[in-house]
Amino acid sequence: MEHDLPHNACATRSIDTQVKSDKFRLLVQQSYLGLFVSLAVSLLVCWVLWDYTDTRILLIWFGFMFLSTLTRLYLSLDYFRTQRATQETWQHARRYVAALIASTLIWGVGALFIMPKDSPLGQAFTMFILIGMAGGVLATYSAHRSTAITGMLAILLPVTLWLYSQPGKLHLGMAIGSTIFIVVTLRGAKILSDAMHRNFHLGYELQHAYEEADTRSKIDALTGINNRRSFFECGEQISSYCERNGLPLSAIAMDADHFKRINDTHGHHFGDITLSQIGKILQAEFRKSDVLGRLGGEEFAILLPDTPLNQAQELAEKLRQTIAATPIGCQDKQLSITVSIGVASGSYNLETLLPQADAAMYQAKTEGRNRTVIAGACSAAESAA
Repeated sequence: MEHDLPHNACATRSIDTQVKSDKFRLLVQQSYLGLFVSLAVSLLVCWVLWDYTDTRILLIWFGFMFLSTLTRLYLSLDYFRTQRATQETWQHARRYVAALIASTLIWGVGALFIMPKDSPLGQAFTMFILIGMAGGVLATYSAHRSTAITGMLAILLPVTLWLYSQPGKLHLGMAIGSTIFIVVTLRGAKILSDAMHRNFHLGYELQHAYEEADTRSKIDALTGINNRRSFFECGEQISSYCERNGLPLSAIAMDADHFKRINDTHGHHFGDITLSQIGKILQAEFRKSDVLGRLGGEEFAILLPDTPLNQAQELAEKLRQTIAATPIGCQDKQLSITVSIGVASGSYNLETLLPQADAAMYQAKTEGRNRTVIAGACSAAESAA
């Protein structure tokens, strides 16, 4: 139980990182088409206002808009083209968001310069375009709420404040209408963004829960190594790999000596601690490519790919000595335990190899326990008898 909290915290951080990454990916995907729409609408604005506004100002404004579009296009294509680490993704995200906000500022601040000062119809058209662009920003940037809200305010707030400073009902009406739109969309942006965040988070939580359940179904909870089913599943893959590549495969069967006596004398809790300690020793002594498994009770097995019999015997003997030299402690009790080990090699069929190792392990028990027996030596002794 003491390890659950850090594990859950790590899982939560991992999910949060994945959600942020997916939201940024969605932001790039949604806004990709928007950059062409923004450029097309800016051309429309120039065409409509050409006879109402200083053409030099229009061309300068359009030049800024064109450069902004090229920058966003480059950042989008760069993101889609490259596979980035998490830290690089966040650095790219900051640059991309900055480009988006710069684009919306060109719309919002630029509107103060291109909006006709003496044409109510031109002003109404400009305001209509700005509200449409603000709505588009909220829709396409919804995956990233702060960017959506900042972009919407950057587009509408400068002109709205300017309208409040102008005389006449028309300007005041447009300013009030813009304010109402801002207030309503702020609330809508929060609802939409929160719903999207929950959906992303729930999806990853379900995926994580499925993966964790799948892992737990394969791992022995007491020892932290493969359970019987998982051991044989992994073992079949390893044995097939070794057979295809002509690599030696060895197996170790191991059983804790006098384990029933340990349970009866010291209690099952002490027995559980013993098995847990053996599991830790196994994980420390063997490679990640080796397959460790608790087959049941106090019986363990190890598959050693690319390991000849003599090397497997050395590893088994080292394991036996390590376990014998590692006392098991529980409160004020300490107990030294021993194991009997059998080693086998020469077959890629687990139904042949493991019984051979198992027979050698039982031979070790009959010879006095706390020893390592080789399956070939066991067979030779039987033949001589």
